[in-house]
Formats: sequence, structure tokens, C-alpha cells
Amino acid sequence: MHEYHLVKPLISTIEAKVKTLPGIKKISRITITLGMLKMVTKEHFAETFKELSKGTVCEGAALDIKEVPGDVLVVENIEGEFEE
Repeated sequence: MHEYHLVKPLISTIEAKVKTLPGIKKISRITITLGMLKMVTKEHFAETFKELSKGTVCEGAALDIKEVPGDVLVVENIEGEFEE
């Protein structure tokens, strides 16, 4: 379950960032770049994200994952829904 150690900190980082932005009620989409040297397929990453995000601001967010060569995991964009 190598992907757990990639996804859990990602969710924690997004949650910490959201706390600094007033009015966001949930995250709707996350775009990431995932290096193939992380040895995780985007399918496994997405499945793990779905499980670990339950009960968090990221629950239900769509993931756009771009696989690239190298050893990277970069959050490119986060979209959210704001309170009215």
C-alpha cells in the first residue's frame, strides 16, 4: 500500500491550505502531476484517494492525474465550492 504514503500527506496538505482560505466548503477537483518513478499507477492512486478522503474536505473531489517521467508529485490546481 505504497500509495497510502503519497495520498495521506497530499490530503493533509490540501486540508491545511483550505483552512487558510475563508469560505471554501469543499474541494471539487484536484489536478496533479504524478511521476512514474513513484511506482504507483494513476488508477491505484485514485482508488486510495477515494478511500482516504472520506470524511475530509476532499471527499468526492474529481482527480485529474497526469503521469510523467520522473519522481514527482505536484498539485497543479485545486478547485473548490464556496459558501454563499
